[in-house]
Amino acid sequence: MKLKDIYMTVCIWSDDYDKLAKWYENVLNLPVRERLSYPDDTGVDFNFGKNYLYIGRHDKIKGKSKDPYRVMTGFNVKSVTKTYEELKKKKVKIIAKPFLSPPGDCWCMTIADPEGNILQFFGGK
Repeated sequence: MKLKDIYMTVCIWSDDYDKLAKWYENVLNLPVRERLSYPDDTGVDFNFGKNYLYIGRHDKIKGKSKDPYRVMTGFNVKSVTKTYEELKKKKVKIIAKPFLSPPGDCWCMTIADPEGNILQFFGGK
């Protein structure tokens, strides 16, 4: 296996996956690739080229994230400041306003989704 052959999949599980997926679709404007509704696989698949984000139902998940800082999903954007301004208008919970990363090579900001999962944005100012 070569690194160039590996693609990333992020799964966020929820007991109310439909509500959470609609937030990602409407607030973050993520494009839906497919909605699945099978007995053991129900959720929404968001399109990111060969990579994807899946938000689905899981019977072992109840309520909000209990340890949201353990895993943070990151998104690359052209402008972190512009993304911040757009999300602030949508009353998204902001954890960290745009800041220059410690190495100084990109800008970052951090938010939380409705279930407390932490999302980070990286890119230009």
